[in-house]
Amino acid sequence: MFNEKERNQVNRYLSNETFTCSIPFLSYDGPEYDIEYRFKIVGEKRLMSVGEYYMYAEVDLEILDIQDAYKPYFKVMGGDFDKDRLMTVFFKKEYTFTYGITRCMDELLKYFTNSDYPRVNLKNITMSDELYDNIMNTEI
Repeated sequence: MFNEKERNQVNRYLSNETFTCSIPFLSYDGPEYDIEYRFKIVGEKRLMSVGEYYMYAEVDLEILDIQDAYKPYFKVMGGDFDKDRLMTVFFKKEYTFTYGITRCMDELLKYFTNSDYPRVNLKNITMSDELYDNIMNTEI
């Protein structure tokens, strides 16, 4: 998909940008919420999809912000979770989130490759300290 030189060029561009994506909230037919993020391509991985192998761009994702209207939900449902536990429950293990965010990154990466359909695999997901503090300090 990307050789090392291409990956460095794409990452140079991505490092100066933040992106916004609308993600389905807990179900595909539910409301969507906006998430602000940035990401970096850290490698490639051969994975199977619908019975065939494809090369996927492995990315590290940093969540920078979520739509304000949803922060109270994350606070209430997250309770006393530390940052890592909050990430696991709401982002790392939530399929509608991982599916939605990878589709947004697929759409962005198609401008950097000749591939008809770039594919993204989330290697690491982190949340900015500022976002975690904003969620935990949200008044309900």
